[in-house]
Amino acid sequence: MTLPPGAFIPVIILGLVELALAGFCIIDIVRRPAVLGDRKWLWIVLIVLFTLPGSIIYLAIGRVPPPVVEARDDADADARPRADAAADALYAAVPAPVRAQSAAARAPAAAATQAPAAAPATARPATWAEAQAPVAPPEAPEPPEPLHTMTPDQPPAQPLDLPAAAPAPAPPPAAAATATANPSAAAVVISGLTKVYSKARALDGVDIVVPEGSVFGFLGPNGAGKTTTLRILAGLARPTSGSATIFGHDTTNDADAVHAMIGYLPDVPGFYKWMTATEYLELSAKLFGLPAGVRGERIETLLQLAGLDDVTTRIGGYSRGMKQRLGVAQALINSPRLLLLDEPTSALDPIGRREVLEMIAALAGRTTVFFSTHILADVERVCDTVAVLAAGRVVEQAGIDELKARHGGAHRVVIEVDDTPRLQQALAAETWAAAVTRDGRELLVEVVDLEAAYRQLPALVARLGLSLRRFEADEVSLEDVFVDLVTGAKS
Repeated sequence: MTLPPGAFIPVIILGLVELALAGFCIIDIVRRPAVLGDRKWLWIVLIVLFTLPGSIIYLAIGRVPPPVVEARDDADADARPRADAAADALYAAVPAPVRAQSAAARAPAAAATQAPAAAPATARPATWAEAQAPVAPPEAPEPPEPLHTMTPDQPPAQPLDLPAAAPAPAPPPAAAATATANPSAAAVVISGLTKVYSKARALDGVDIVVPEGSVFGFLGPNGAGKTTTLRILAGLARPTSGSATIFGHDTTNDADAVHAMIGYLPDVPGFYKWMTATEYLELSAKLFGLPAGVRGERIETLLQLAGLDDVTTRIGGYSRGMKQRLGVAQALINSPRLLLLDEPTSALDPIGRREVLEMIAALAGRTTVFFSTHILADVERVCDTVAVLAAGRVVEQAGIDELKARHGGAHRVVIEVDDTPRLQQALAAETWAAAVTRDGRELLVEVVDLEAAYRQLPALVARLGLSLRRFEADEVSLEDVFVDLVTGAKS
């Protein structure tokens, strides 16, 4: 009995379907962060031996959601020492004066450092320390091609010859008081920066000076222009007017030299989900042209700094905090002199925020960190200098302690007793009490002499025969200053 010629067509089609299904399942197993039982080889063998049944079983029960890697213990006392050790290894070549300036920046007068030398006019340096050797300026350098920088999803252009450094402009008058004694010690100088989109003015004459080696907080409400400023510094946008320089290099006209010295993390970084952290950093290192002998050690150091050295899960299975830490590590792959971070902790839980802030704090004095945020607690924790942006204008720039002292007004104490009206009436006769405000059972007392208030107020309560329930100093917070400055700017 002979079969008709068309009888084999269904068999051939079924065989092709089985092979296609098996191929899809094997590729999915390889790329998926985890499978049932965590034995990928066993599933592949099952599909190869039993093509159709094995594929159906895998699709039914073998594909499990990506594992959620638990965050590190918040009480881990070794987290900060590990981050410090990794940062030391990453910036081993940073000159000592730059490290010292981080502590000096917290004082009213920051210590001056030497001016950075021009970057070599050869290939883009692997680290900023390699750009310290001075060279003769080239003759009539050609303007660089505009707007190419590194983001997680768009690689930079190939390494280019760097033009000679232009002399840094003098700090603007509005920011001169906040600059260091030596203008050449400034990492970032922004003067009269304006950006207009159609009829909307995102930035309106911004003046900022960022000391080298500092952790600089760029504060402002949503829509104030923080991201626009960071994009201009990173070379992703051009200003309508004004200028921005990074270590003496104009961000518009000297973009290649700027890109070699910065690392940038946008507010929502993108990643290749099928890669591991090591593979992603390896790709970033190759795009920056790091030598093979440097890449391995650099990646190991950055993974340790980010707390991802023991994580083998693919990026698709990372938590938001782990992705942010990986983004910071990627931005540090070229050991930048300036690290730009756009709201790196805005969408993280408390543990994720702590871990990112630990990374930032470990970098203090080793590189300059410029990060924007509207979370005031983060600024108070890691920053030594802040600028407040409102409606496209910088309304204040100073150290945190100086900012509080400047806008804190008189000293204040809070006191609570069992008979508030009686104590309020008695305080009206005291010369050290400038003003008394009642808030429920509490009295907020503004005093001109805090020591006198500490001595005489408890004695006054005892003399009146009242029961003292609460007595403490009410220090002005950064939130109070921020709200006053932003509200004043809007009015």
